[in-house]
Amino acid sequence: MTEIKLPHIAPIKFANYTLQKDALSARVSLEFPQVPTLAMMVEAAAQSSASFRVNDKENAYLVSLKGIKLLQKPTSMKLEAKVTDLHRLEQMRYVGFEIYEKETCVATGTLVIAVH
Repeated sequence: MTEIKLPHIAPIKFANYTLQKDALSARVSLEFPQVPTLAMMVEAAAQSSASFRVNDKENAYLVSLKGIKLLQKPTSMKLEAKVTDLHRLEQMRYVGFEIYEKETCVATGTLVIAVH
């Protein structure tokens, strides 16, 4: 388990720890100050993409959203994200995400992240 270092602070920092990581995907623990909205889960997914950073000095910015779906409203403040590095093109990353409450997927989508 590795802490995710972000410039965010509470109540906006949702992604806490990388639980598992390989070359193309990562599982990240999420914690929210209240039961999250879809917008909060999308922000948490963007924060979770920091699991793919090469170093702590790398900055990333959310550029675009695609296919965002709320499959089921969560009831818990502790969730888990699975992020997948789908494609890289120079400084752009396409990251797929799934947000889970226990074993149930509650939200999915794709993010475009610009990395500097």
